[in-house]
Amino acid sequence: MLTDAAIAYERSAHAFLNARDRSMIGAQLVALWACSLKKDAEVIELACGGGYPITSALQHPNLKLWAIDSSPTLVDAFHRRFPSVPIVCEKVQDSDFFGRSYDAVVAVGLLFLLPESEQITLINRIASILVPGGRFLFTAPIETGCWADLNSGIMCQSLGSARYQSALNDAGFHVIATLIDEGENHYFDAQRRS
Repeated sequence: MLTDAAIAYERSAHAFLNARDRSMIGAQLVALWACSLKKDAEVIELACGGGYPITSALQHPNLKLWAIDSSPTLVDAFHRRFPSVPIVCEKVQDSDFFGRSYDAVVAVGLLFLLPESEQITLINRIASILVPGGRFLFTAPIETGCWADLNSGIMCQSLGSARYQSALNDAGFHVIATLIDEGENHYFDAQRRS
């Protein structure tokens, strides 16, 4: 079984695009969250895929977007769909995030694809690219457990609500809210402390 999410998602990119393009799960929640950001907020989306439906939900006249994905096929689809949004093809673990800081970071369907140590490291790296008061919205089950990803077949790992909240606190965040979309996906909305 594949263990690298980047390789797995590239191999299943066309099937992923076909399935995700037809689903609006999460879009309304992300759109409402985006409306709570300050005017002209600079937002980076990690593991953006082809852009539907999450990037579409972030397409707000008051937001400036950047994006990252590790799949060349998904990055190509994203670029065709959102030519004005800067995107780079690289793993988030290796990214310099365009060498800048942001008001908000969005990571839908990403963290639990990574091993535990990489999840914690990524949370800390995200804290370092957010301005004080910046927001971090990500999905992860609140239960602790492992399962096979439906899109790629790789093993996923949820650290559970208590561990995510502890890791966020250690990285300088406080959790504003936990949210649930219509597909019963759990979101953590965290804010970097000033």
